[in-house]
Amino acid sequence: MSSFSVAVDFSCLVPRPMTGVGYYTRNLFRAVIEEETGVGLRAFTASAQPQPEDLREMLGGVDRFATYRFPTRWKNALWTRFEWPPMAWFTGETDIVHGGFHLLPPSRRAKRVVTVFDLAGMRLDAIHDDTKQAVHRRLLAHAIPRADGIFAISQSCRADVIELLGADPDKVYVVPGGVTLEEFEGPLDASLLKTLRAQHGIDGDYLIHLGTLEPRKNLARLVEVYARMAARHDDMPQLVLAGGKGWMYDAIFEAIERHGLASRVICTGYLSRADAVMLLKGARACVYPSLYEGFGLPVLEAMAARVPVLTSNVSSLPEVIGDMGILVDPENEADLEAGLNRLIFETGDEADRVEAAWQRAQGMTWSHSARILAHSYQAVLDGAGYAP
Repeated sequence: MSSFSVAVDFSCLVPRPMTGVGYYTRNLFRAVIEEETGVGLRAFTASAQPQPEDLREMLGGVDRFATYRFPTRWKNALWTRFEWPPMAWFTGETDIVHGGFHLLPPSRRAKRVVTVFDLAGMRLDAIHDDTKQAVHRRLLAHAIPRADGIFAISQSCRADVIELLGADPDKVYVVPGGVTLEEFEGPLDASLLKTLRAQHGIDGDYLIHLGTLEPRKNLARLVEVYARMAARHDDMPQLVLAGGKGWMYDAIFEAIERHGLASRVICTGYLSRADAVMLLKGARACVYPSLYEGFGLPVLEAMAARVPVLTSNVSSLPEVIGDMGILVDPENEADLEAGLNRLIFETGDEADRVEAAWQRAQGMTWSHSARILAHSYQAVLDGAGYAP
């Protein structure tokens, strides 16, 4: 593969706390640098928020770094309405310019690509923030017909981009998420886990869900099913919802209060990365009955941590877990309850599932994703079109 240069809009790395989009972007491009893929990276950010102190460290190894205090809404308007100013003004001329999150950068000479993370707002429009979704729809309406390459983060996401946005299939590539295996290797630090459990009121076995508290995660329904099972089983593990509050989360807390589950359903709030990894490694199982995911990083991370997984049979989640987890219809409470019952109380095949899932995770690393990205860039430059 020949060497080439790419300027990337990394503005999605500026907001804190970091979300799944940020984790994907940071880890993917760290791997691009570490793998010596032949991609010469230049970084650009523009945000009204102050640049985090660790941002340059995150992107160590880029050839050039340009960052500006500039409101995102102004950048969106200039780039989508006027195709100006070109990215090269800030990064110098490159072979490709890459919008890291739904926004296609302007360019006079370079090929243009954009990453699409999910179209949940179009699939599940009733449970999303209308203002934010309107912004993303405008960005994508501009990007899709103009991009030389569109990078979806799963085959499911690719299918949605083609179906819902009318994208040319030859231009839609898949650059999947990955996992940092080293985070989950080695023995569990029992002392640190004990301290963390005491801090959050976790006593005994627990199930864990990692992710922002918002309707797409299906947590209100999960709490309702959990309540029925807890009423029948005194030895039901606690349920730990590890993540910050997003939007439309009141139903989750209402269900917890209605069923008197304050001591059994633990809401930790946003966790540091180290704490999230520690609680995941110590969990009895990971439960992730989401209604829709562009990829579903927590499922892959649970696989790498050798933690049993229950997740949904929709969108990208079967791509990640294969048949190595318990898959349920996330909108069917009876199916969800049956899946939880199998996960917790019918463990005969659990060891085999966990081992198979761990083996599957070994091939789904960020290094693998970085190589796919580099090949996708080359395909865009060559006009080769997507080839699975």
